[in-house]
Amino acid sequence: MKKILSMFFVTAAFALGTTSCSDFLEEDNKTGETADLAYNTISGIDGLIESAYDYTHGWWGKEPSLGLAEMGSDLFYFGYDNKQKSMLKYDLSAEALGNNVADNPCLDQYWEMFYAGVDVCNNALKYVPTCTVIDDNKKAAYLGDAYFLRALYYSQMVAMWGPIPYNAEPVSAINNNPVRVPEDEIYGHILDDLKLSMENYKKANIMTVKAATSTGRAYYYSAEALYARVALYAASWLGANSVDGYGNLYNEALAAANDVISNSGAKFYGRYSDTWNMNNEEATDNTENLFAVHYTNDLSAGRDNCVPYRFSDGGTGQYNSLITRTGYSRQGGSASLLMFPSLWNNGCDDIGPNGQTDKSVFFRMAAGKTTIKSKMTGENVECGKYYSPYGRGFTRYLPSLYFWQLLESVKETDQRYNGTLLTAYRIPYELSKNPAKYPKMSEQEFKDYDEAYKEDGNYFNGGGIAILYSILDGNSAEGQALQAEAKDKYRLQFAFGGDIPVYTSGDPAKALPTEGGKAKSDVYGDDRYKSEKIEGRRSYPCIKKFLDDQYNPSYPTHDLSYRDIMVLRLAEMYLIKAEAELATGGNALSTINELRKARAISGKDNSISGTVDIETILRERALELCGEYQRWFDLKRTHTLLSHVKAYNAQASGNIEVKHYYRPIPLNELEAVTNRADISVSQDASGVLQYTSTAEGMWQNPGY
Repeated sequence: MKKILSMFFVTAAFALGTTSCSDFLEEDNKTGETADLAYNTISGIDGLIESAYDYTHGWWGKEPSLGLAEMGSDLFYFGYDNKQKSMLKYDLSAEALGNNVADNPCLDQYWEMFYAGVDVCNNALKYVPTCTVIDDNKKAAYLGDAYFLRALYYSQMVAMWGPIPYNAEPVSAINNNPVRVPEDEIYGHILDDLKLSMENYKKANIMTVKAATSTGRAYYYSAEALYARVALYAASWLGANSVDGYGNLYNEALAAANDVISNSGAKFYGRYSDTWNMNNEEATDNTENLFAVHYTNDLSAGRDNCVPYRFSDGGTGQYNSLITRTGYSRQGGSASLLMFPSLWNNGCDDIGPNGQTDKSVFFRMAAGKTTIKSKMTGENVECGKYYSPYGRGFTRYLPSLYFWQLLESVKETDQRYNGTLLTAYRIPYELSKNPAKYPKMSEQEFKDYDEAYKEDGNYFNGGGIAILYSILDGNSAEGQALQAEAKDKYRLQFAFGGDIPVYTSGDPAKALPTEGGKAKSDVYGDDRYKSEKIEGRRSYPCIKKFLDDQYNPSYPTHDLSYRDIMVLRLAEMYLIKAEAELATGGNALSTINELRKARAISGKDNSISGTVDIETILRERALELCGEYQRWFDLKRTHTLLSHVKAYNAQASGNIEVKHYYRPIPLNELEAVTNRADISVSQDASGVLQYTSTAEGMWQNPGY
């Protein structure tokens, strides 16, 4: 369905983002018709719901949102070509930066986008009940969708900005006097919506993902899973009894999570990597999925994977290309496969240039170019299915030393180490004579690619090593022994110490990605590492669970993906349950160990013992949910953002302060209102806003 603006209801292109820009009609836009008539047609009412879902494409699977939701935390550093460095260093401005793609958090555009999405939901809630061309069952199903999505959008906004204006009805006129509503009230509205969503889904018998109104849409347990998350967020951030009418929110989260675990039908794969295997990317068929943002598998034409146009410029305004990924001229898709790879194929040329000659071992696969000539055999070696999954070396994010060490700590017992972290770039045996600077590359052990696929469902562990990243201190005895073993066989980069480390220090509080090349190698005595591309900002272990791990000849090493992005999944319910049990005196340890048992390497004891505290919970959430648009929110809501960033992220530790528990209200929004308030507001030691005035209006978050 073409993304075009519906102009038949008043859209109030108001700076607060309360624009109802949407695309709820087909290309034959019914200009001049009233909303009542348009939404009393099958195409109109179906398109309205479709449009409500389309706004999810602007957040999940996109680059700026990943920065806002996951980064500037304890788990990741920004890499060389990151597009949000200022924000991730907490040098954050409230100014709108428009189409800047070099350094832009896009906060103003997300404010607008979420309010636009909310307004589409509000229109659905108004017009679905009066629509005469659908039956009561479909009305209930569509109301379930609208309540769910409105709750989802508001849950993102309140977690970023705190008190925000709340729109419960469609925008029908410009409002120059919006009022920021306290967080506890916003959370109350969200929980109310999710109850109504569940009520309507149950009425329509939308109890399984297969029964949803269309592919990639929510159902009863999607709403209940989000209810569990929101209740936990509110409880941990504002307090267990912070929302009127809901009692102990930890109990609410616990009950909801338990019900999802017991009755949703979701289940774990025996092999953790299958959760992320592209053969299971269609979330409707992924057994762990509870709700996902759907991306169509055709990436060649149309705009079905894009967020709708903005209201500006007569309904053809475009969001920043970081949000659309490829702009509106292409189909759009997920950028998740681009966020974590390092320069594996076009980095330092010690292993040969990026090419197809017998001097190279790596080449970024492209249409019709999937082979490299072997010096060993003189034949062309087909590499498409091995190399295309490595993705493109955009150098956006690398794991922090803390996170790498955390993953390493479970390596021997937990599948999530191998399923999450790519520590080696590997090559076929036939190419092992190609790199002149590693004359013994062929003498290492090579693993049969088909055997690797049988074990993992992908080829990542097949072949032999060309580049290896080791967690060891390169200056330790163990590190020196590994360096001796690797010499002349492959490039070796230690976490710290040694010849060409990834980080500057072995102290997680001080470690930074290294910068620059090395004029003379300590190991080889030559200049093979002189290129700055060897630096830790560009050469590092990769988070691999979002890579397109199955080769698709139609999209070799593509710049976007059709992978559905799971927003809610079964594992999170166990983590919510454990945290709620921790707060209410339950057996959190038992619940954590249930999840760890599901993630255990066959035959290994993956359980933990001892006392569970919030740090235990945060470690488990890091292992399970890294990269899934939650970490920044987790640290915020548990009041540990400052302590964790100061302890584990030297890129940000010098600037972060209590004001950063909230994002700034976009300046262009504040400049457009007539009720700019000068109220007395501060933040307590945990970051929560405290009011000493009951004045109403619009105001900037403290410190910005």
